[in-house]
Amino acid sequence: MKLRIGELARRTGLTIRTLRHYDQIGLLTPAGRTEAEHRLYSETDLRTLQQIQSLKAIGLPLGQIRAVLQDPDHDPQGVIAEHIRVLEEQMERQRALLDRLKRLDVRGASWSELTEVIGMSEKVDRMMETARRVGEHPKFDDEQVVYIERRRQEVGEARIREVEQEWPRLMEAVLKEMEAGTPPGDPRVLRLAEQWRGLVQEFTGGRADIGSSLNRAYQGNMTPEMQAMWAYVGEAMKALDGSGQ
Repeated sequence: MKLRIGELARRTGLTIRTLRHYDQIGLLTPAGRTEAEHRLYSETDLRTLQQIQSLKAIGLPLGQIRAVLQDPDHDPQGVIAEHIRVLEEQMERQRALLDRLKRLDVRGASWSELTEVIGMSEKVDRMMETARRVGEHPKFDDEQVVYIERRRQEVGEARIREVEQEWPRLMEAVLKEMEAGTPPGDPRVLRLAEQWRGLVQEFTGGRADIGSSLNRAYQGNMTPEMQAMWAYVGEAMKALDGSGQ
């Protein structure tokens, strides 16, 4: 039995766009095609798709998922075990919060009790938000998806892993300057903005249309703190270009 892309999308809840994206980046290429070149997914493809969804659920980006699936030592059952562990951890946090809320007397609660519950709620909210965002990608069109994949191959997996490690350090440095009240035009911030721009251009190849799609996608999912940092970097980039003077 083989399924066409529309039927697979209907049965799994995934969108046709997502399945096409997986095919275009070489993550899930269906085993067959009809005479009219419509995709046909086999049982083996479904097993691969299940692994993709589990790997997404435990927090891996699509590039790393592809590397895992191509690894000759890949252990499908081990992925399931890790997925189970992550789900159990999420459920435990939710159960703990539920139990704490049931025992909470808001009017008579102390400062320590209120801050404890707020902290537990925040952790669960972040966990659920992270789970929602895992595996999401900006709404690129088909041509952009092909270009990005080609760009990824040009950059290479080793450099991509380096960049993934550079981003948190760069954001931490930017946040430190912002919280210290350093003006966006300060030389220290300008150097950070230059590094920021360089990392984005390395991903986009300098294409403004892809950069704009990336910005829209990220800004739509940002916390207020991230929005403030994004605006701060934007001001620094304006100063870097001389348009803010």
